[in-house]
Amino acid sequence: MKSDTQLLNELAAKTDYLHVLTEHESLNLKKMLLIMVRDVMRLCETNGITCMLGGGSCLGAIRHKGFIPWDDDLDLMMFRDDYEKLIVLCRDGALGKDYEVNYPSDKFDSKNPYLKIYRKGTLDNELYNENTPFPDGVFIDVFPIDNTPRKAFIRKLRGLLSDSLLIISTCVLYSQYPSSKYKEFVSQTKETKRRYQLRVLIGSIFGVIPHRRWVYWFDRFSIYDKDTGYVTIPTGRKGYVGEVQKTTVFLPVKYVPFEDMELPIPSDYHTYLVGLYNNYMEMPPLEKRERHMVYQFKCELPE
Repeated sequence: MKSDTQLLNELAAKTDYLHVLTEHESLNLKKMLLIMVRDVMRLCETNGITCMLGGGSCLGAIRHKGFIPWDDDLDLMMFRDDYEKLIVLCRDGALGKDYEVNYPSDKFDSKNPYLKIYRKGTLDNELYNENTPFPDGVFIDVFPIDNTPRKAFIRKLRGLLSDSLLIISTCVLYSQYPSSKYKEFVSQTKETKRRYQLRVLIGSIFGVIPHRRWVYWFDRFSIYDKDTGYVTIPTGRKGYVGEVQKTTVFLPVKYVPFEDMELPIPSDYHTYLVGLYNNYMEMPPLEKRERHMVYQFKCELPE
C-alpha cells in the first residue's frame, strides 16, 4: 500500500494546484537556506553543539554535493541534549532578530513535533498552514536524535506507542486547524480524500484534548534517558523502529562539501542512507520525488 507521502507526491505531479517555484525563486530559496544554515551552524559551533545534515539534505551532500535539484528544504539533526540546548538558545534570541522558531512546548502550540527555524520577512506557506497561528516563512527543520532501548521487544513496544502519538497529533492538527485549500487539494482523488477524511475523524475524536498537548506529549515520550548504544529519530520518515541505528553511525561527524560550504554529516553516512533510501545513489522517478505542499512563496535575499 502506498504511503500518504507517495500518494500526495503523485497527485502533485498531475496537477498545477501547488505553487511550482520558478528557476529564480528556487535559486533564491536555496541561497536563503544557505544563509540560514550558516547562522545555525555558527551558533552551534559557538556553544559546543554537534549538528549534522539529515534525511534528504545528507543524501544531497553525498549524491549531488549540495541540494537535491528538486528539493526545497534543509534538514538538520542532533542528539537530544544538544537539541534542547539549541531550543533554549533560539528561544532566548541567540539567532538574532531575523529568526523565529516553533517547537513542542507545554506553553504554546507547535505545528510540527520538532524544532522549526523560520526566516522572518519570507513566505513559504504550506496548504495545511492556511488557518493556523504558526509562522509561515522559509524554514529549516531540526530533528532530535533520541536514545532507544537495547532490547528489540521493548523498542518495538515503545515505537508503537510513539508512532501512535505522532499519528494522533497529526490528525488533531488537521481537525483543530482545518484548511479549505488542503481539503480541496486532497479531494482530487478518492484515495487521498478518503485518507484525509479518516484523519479528520480521528482528529475530532482525540481533539477533545488540544493539539498542543498531543505534540508535547509525543516529544516528551520520545526522550529515553539510558545510553544503550542505540538511537532513533522518532519524527523520521520511517517511523520510530525504522529509524533505529547504532550511535556510532552518527558520531563523530564528518565534513563534506555542500554547495559552497563544508557541512557535517553522520560518520557512517552509508549505513544511515541505506537505512532510509536503500539504493540511495539511484535517482528516483518523477512520481517518487518528494514535494512540499506549498501554495504561497516569497523570498527576497538580503542586500
